[in-house]
Amino acid sequence: MKHLKKLILTVAFASFLINLTIAQEAKTVILSDRSKVNYILNDSKLINGPYMVVNAENKLLLRGAYKDNKRIGNWYAFNTNGNVFLRYNYDSNKLLFLDTVSMSRIKVEIKSKDSEITEGASIPFPILSVDQYVSLLGTEFKRIILRENKNAFGTIDVDFIANVDERGKAYYEAVYIADNIPTSKKLIISEKSFDLQWLPANYKGNTLASVFSVKVRVDLSAVGVNLQRFNWNF
Repeated sequence: MKHLKKLILTVAFASFLINLTIAQEAKTVILSDRSKVNYILNDSKLINGPYMVVNAENKLLLRGAYKDNKRIGNWYAFNTNGNVFLRYNYDSNKLLFLDTVSMSRIKVEIKSKDSEITEGASIPFPILSVDQYVSLLGTEFKRIILRENKNAFGTIDVDFIANVDERGKAYYEAVYIADNIPTSKKLIISEKSFDLQWLPANYKGNTLASVFSVKVRVDLSAVGVNLQRFNWNF
């Protein structure tokens, strides 16, 4: 009798595992900069479980987890050199680590006329590394420029600017000099199954609008894998 019960439980557990495998579907999506998003859909077609982004060389850029389409627990963003850029916990809504060396290359403006607020507010930041951020915006910028002039070549110094409102909604633009004339292009980052999330600037519990800017040198003549490489450390 004990053997029969054990057999029944074993069969039931095996059936559960089969149903679980059938219910879950592993997905891979290629982003515009050739990085890859790997995630799992449950039987309700909601993102559920481990979530990971790697670049074209399979270097880990972002790692975390979802539960029914919502981010949970610790999320890690990595620089392309493998170092952790940030760690953020969605359960407690707390930033646990930030690579201040990388962030020191970022220019931030808090939209307030109160000097106490502008000096004391926390800065806005995206939940991904600056390397991945630059890669996504740089790819979109190159696409726009080469669409307008397929023979464009050489390098352009560009400021990638994110205007981040108090809700964490960001609007992107590229500002640069073309023929000695200041020029700007609107950039739209719309990637399937990838949500570029922002934490807005904050002062004493109140969120604030701000501007997040990073200077980049974009090589228009680069082809192939080099499409995702941008020099922002000059």
